[in-house]
Parts: sequence; C-alpha cells; structure tokens
Amino acid sequence: MADLGNQPPIIRIVKKGGHGGHHGGAWKVAFADFMTAMLALFIVLWVLNQSEDVKRGVGGYFRDPLGRALLGKGPEHYQDSGKDNVLGPKLVAVPSIFKRLATTQADLEREANRLKEIIEQNPALTELGDQISVEVTKEGIRIEISENDKSTIFELGSSRLTPRLISALEVLAHEFSKTRAPVVIEGHTDSKPYTSASGMSNWELSTQRANEARKVLEGSGLPSEQVFMIRGYADRDPIADDPADPRNRRISMLLMSSQGLEMSLGTMTENEARQPGYDVEATPAETESGQVVEEIKPVLEFSEPVPSTIDVATREKH
Repeated sequence: MADLGNQPPIIRIVKKGGHGGHHGGAWKVAFADFMTAMLALFIVLWVLNQSEDVKRGVGGYFRDPLGRALLGKGPEHYQDSGKDNVLGPKLVAVPSIFKRLATTQADLEREANRLKEIIEQNPALTELGDQISVEVTKEGIRIEISENDKSTIFELGSSRLTPRLISALEVLAHEFSKTRAPVVIEGHTDSKPYTSASGMSNWELSTQRANEARKVLEGSGLPSEQVFMIRGYADRDPIADDPADPRNRRISMLLMSSQGLEMSLGTMTENEARQPGYDVEATPAETESGQVVEEIKPVLEFSEPVPSTIDVATREKH
C-alpha cells in the first residue's frame, strides 16, 4: 500500500469533439427532396383551381413539349394499354385555343360582305381605293392591301409601314377582333432583288413587313391569341403577270376557315379542300382496327352577321 503512494499520478486527457462541423451533406439531399415535393404539391393545387382551357393547355405541353402538333407534325399514333394502335394518317389535335372555331361558306360570304361595307364607309379604307380587296378563298377570307405606281404602303426598301397603311390596319384590327377567327398575316415583295449590307433578302423583308403589320394590329385591339401565324413569301406568290409589278408588294390578312386551319395543321390537303362534299362537321371515323376516332373539328363564329347583298368573288390561292 505504501508503494502505491509513491507512484506518479496517471493523467488521462479526454478530447471532446467540437460541434461546428457540417455533419456531411445528407441533410441537403433530404431538404431538396422536401422542397421539390412541396413545389409539386403547390403546382397541383394551382392547376386544380384553373379553368378547363388552362388544364388542357398544361396537359398539352407535357404531352407535346416541342409543339409538333401545332406544326402538323405531331405523332401519328396513340398509346393505348401499352400497345401502339395506328389510328390513321396525320390525326393531329387542333390547338385548344382554336378548338371552338368553325365556319360555313355562308358565314364566310356574310363576313366578307360586312368587311366590304366597312371599306366603303370608312375614310381610312376608302382612301386606298383599288389597293384593298376582299376575297373568299378555300383558306378563308383574304384581305389584301397592295402598292401601285402612284401610292406606296411601305417605305422604300424597308419594313417600315407608311401612315396610310397604319391607319387602315388600325380600322381592320377593330373589325377582326369582332370575330373569333384565327388570323394569318402574310408579306409579299416583287422580284426586284433586295440589296443590303446586312445580307438581308426579300425573304427576310417580306417576313419583317408581315411582322410589322402584326404589331400594328395587336396594338390597335386585335387579341394576340387570335394571331395564328405570320408568313413571308418574298416574290414567290405574285398577283400580277409581271413579277416586278409594284402590285406584288403587299400585305395579306387571312381570316381562316375550318379548311384553312386544317390545311395549316396538316390534317387536310389542298385537293381535299377543293372537294365540294367536304363536311366540316364530319362524323367520327372508324379505323381498320375497328376503333372509332372522334376527330376534333374547328368551329368559327362571326359576330354581327350582315345580310348577304354583295357577290363575293372567289379565286384559287397558291
């Protein structure tokens, strides 16, 4: 026992770990999963509270995120119970914004007559004289404003519109907004080559002119969702025998019919559109497999119908 008292004391040093460490990154992954789940929950709650049009739009985006159906290049088959069932060539869904649009030949002629009466009564349109025309085509009602030897509607070699054309478009925008028809705006040039340091050609010039017309129309009351597309034709679609004729420099605005809309979407060919027996309210088609497919048919409604009093000329386009 005495020896124990003479032994040196044993000193034990215990080092306690600090609490400043980050404890790894596992908590970050868990927190990220939690936030993702909450975001998904809020999106679902938001969608459930929206209208049917919004729900169809959101669903359509996830089914076709690249918008191929809008261009008429969508999938040509549907998935059903895990099997591919070919339902027929080019069955493309019409965009939901135009699903309720439709028309008949009588509707087109009635609306064309109404526009002609507006042109005869409104000073901004009457001033254009024979530079403005209204025609019924297989695509719909085409309103064209062109140049001539004495009067221009564009600044020379530019996409800028003249005040006369702007005033006319402002009136037409108000009239177009009364309809529910999708609007196509087209630009045309003559065959004279466009020379520019930027390398721009008549293709770009015609497209820019159509886009400038769109800006004026939308700024004057035409709903932006009513604009279906703009097109630039350069000098490829002349209305005069001479490709260099100034009348070829023009702006075309098309109030699309059911056939015109389907042709743009790729669900109808020009030959089918010429068939007199084509029914825009066709019944559902039955495929070879026996499956019935209800094709979506667009519907067009014109407001404020005017009795038909003026014969409307028709012409083949393209």
